[in-house]
Amino acid sequence: MRIKDNMRWMASCWMVLAVMVLYIGCTDDNDKTAEQPIPPTEQPEDDEPEKTAAEVLADIPGVTIIQNTQDAKKQDVTLFYFDQPIDHNDASAGTFRQYCVLHYKGRDCVNALHTQGYSTNEPDKMSQPDLSTILDGNYIEIEHRYYKHSPINKDAENYDAEYWKYNTAAQSTADLHTIVTALKQSGYFNGKWVSTGVSKNGILTALYAYYYPNEMDVYVPFCAPFCTEAESPGIGKYITEQCGKGTEAQQRIWSALQRMLTDEQLRTELTALYKKDYPNNADIQKYSTSTAMCAMLLMFIRNLFSKFAYQPLDTWADVTPQYVYSAEAYYRFIKLDNANFVNDIKALRNLLQLEDKELFIYDYEYDSYDDYETEYDDDWSDLDDDEQLASRRVQKMSFEQLLADIYKVHAAKELGSFCYDWSMLPADFPPNHLKWLNAQQSITFYNKKYGVEYDGGKLMNDFLAFVKNNRNTNKCKMLFVYGANDPWTGAAIPDPDADDPYVKKFVVPNGVHSGWLNFQYHYKTQDRDYIVNTVKQMLQQ
Repeated sequence: MRIKDNMRWMASCWMVLAVMVLYIGCTDDNDKTAEQPIPPTEQPEDDEPEKTAAEVLADIPGVTIIQNTQDAKKQDVTLFYFDQPIDHNDASAGTFRQYCVLHYKGRDCVNALHTQGYSTNEPDKMSQPDLSTILDGNYIEIEHRYYKHSPINKDAENYDAEYWKYNTAAQSTADLHTIVTALKQSGYFNGKWVSTGVSKNGILTALYAYYYPNEMDVYVPFCAPFCTEAESPGIGKYITEQCGKGTEAQQRIWSALQRMLTDEQLRTELTALYKKDYPNNADIQKYSTSTAMCAMLLMFIRNLFSKFAYQPLDTWADVTPQYVYSAEAYYRFIKLDNANFVNDIKALRNLLQLEDKELFIYDYEYDSYDDYETEYDDDWSDLDDDEQLASRRVQKMSFEQLLADIYKVHAAKELGSFCYDWSMLPADFPPNHLKWLNAQQSITFYNKKYGVEYDGGKLMNDFLAFVKNNRNTNKCKMLFVYGANDPWTGAAIPDPDADDPYVKKFVVPNGVHSGWLNFQYHYKTQDRDYIVNTVKQMLQQ
């Protein structure tokens, strides 16, 4: 009997032990209550499939989705409006709808904000900046207020100072701040943030740092000029002294200009070619040689600005005039600018019997950056004062005509402008002609045309002081990129201290007015790598 009892007792122990082992196996190491099985239809939040751009935007107040489409590179993008106050300091001023673009990849990706300072391109001509695609994250583009899709008041009766009241850096960066805040609060944009832009877009990127330091993890303005005067001399002097410095092409350019100013036979032939271009313009047909040469002198400098700004020098250095060039070759070089560059330079090379070479030129027709360039068709040589200058333009115009003046008005209020360098002109150059040349970049003209006032360079000087003192105050991370042959580099920020950990300035050797990092006519591999690596290091700090 004892043997059977012992066997029963041992069997009972084994059963208890088995139950205990089973129980322990179903609990964690801390002996917590076992978790209940998760129903198959539920998933942890981290495993939820990423939402589409449209689904993300649907959860954000103030958003109206326009369209899901694709850009020029067949990337999926969603176009949307964001409701904005016209005046961020006074809600009673009303609202407007701001046009935006979103390419969405995921909530934890890097977020690249393109601070568009002009009109946003239509989807089939729209491309993300290379910095955005290299970072492989979400891309957000925000069109500047007042422009094509984001007008404040498209039906305004008068485009006067009251209409332009809200065309300021403070209001436009507040637009960025409002949208970025809404995106961050949605929980769908949790990664690091980079703001970038080129030219005026770059100015807006930099001023975004000024008004909202450290709202972005890194600010990367490309080719952003900061003109501290109504007629800042730095850009004009940069064209004559720095663009193409040390090259044979630079020497030939300025020798050609001197020949234009002194060779009477060449001047006569150039005048005939200039008038031939305008057969139906009665005023131009009456031009004296002196007046026609003044017009061509302005054309020479403006188009030289365009060539240096947008085309690498080695793509057009071979057509810079030599002393033996004919008047027609001179004239074609004078007219050669960024518009129709490829076809025009091929025709010029054919005329000069030069070897044609393949050109891989970025198509700036799809870029809005050249809105900086000003086109003038008026003959202002007979004007005596600024009042007459202002009266030559009609105040009332269509909204489409107005778009070209939005930047110019902003410059006339607080961004400043530049003057060309006429130091190469002879001392006896006619005073009225010199006034004509200077008037072409006149902020005074736009001040009087629209009744706006220039701040005397206050914003630009305040911004430069902000950058200089940044390491001691805001510690805002900024990388400024410029091109060595870009005339706008004449208004670059001063060189920061070499040991400044927060502000970096990089001048691309032979670089032009571009932020397209993958286009190796502009950026060599080492240039691109330095910029990208610097941005990534700043993001990790």
